[in-house]
Amino acid sequence: MASAGAFGALWLAAGSHERLATAEHVHRQLQSPQPALTFFSAEQAGDVEAMASRIIPTTDTPGAREAGVVYFMDRALSTWAKAQQSVFTDGLRKLEEDVAKKYPGSSRFSALTEVQQDDVLRSIEEMSFFGTLRFATLAGMFSLPSYGGNRDFVGWTLIGQDRVLDFRPPFSWYDVPANRRALLGEGER
Repeated sequence: MASAGAFGALWLAAGSHERLATAEHVHRQLQSPQPALTFFSAEQAGDVEAMASRIIPTTDTPGAREAGVVYFMDRALSTWAKAQQSVFTDGLRKLEEDVAKKYPGSSRFSALTEVQQDDVLRSIEEMSFFGTLRFATLAGMFSLPSYGGNRDFVGWTLIGQDRVLDFRPPFSWYDVPANRRALLGEGER
């Protein structure tokens, strides 16, 4: 029984440490300037951030909001994911209509309670918009911070990924001419 008590004390201590780390991260985030939005309007960004925050909520650990997932999506839709722009603009317009129908007097997803937000998300989870949003949320949570999300590596910390950006074989191993020749029988380049 003593070992169970010791385990419980360790668990409580670990939980306190995670809550403290989350609070410290939020404090740092509030002090640092946010990137400018290039695709979303402020209202759309608020709705997207609220949806992402229901997909990966803030608990004892940072969630999508703290990771800056909305900035990853905004940057992606302005650059490499331009083909997905209509999915988001159409989806957000439909979302606004759905929210207004379901909750008269409201049109912004971000203004709903968490229970209401979950209800709305359940009603759209089969739509391609939700699938795209969910994928973008996960990508923004766990991508390199240089892409706009995973602020302060909170996503990597959450899953235990080291912050090492030293790629070792097989990454780039195939690009070395001698290795390409050995592997593919290619001549000198």
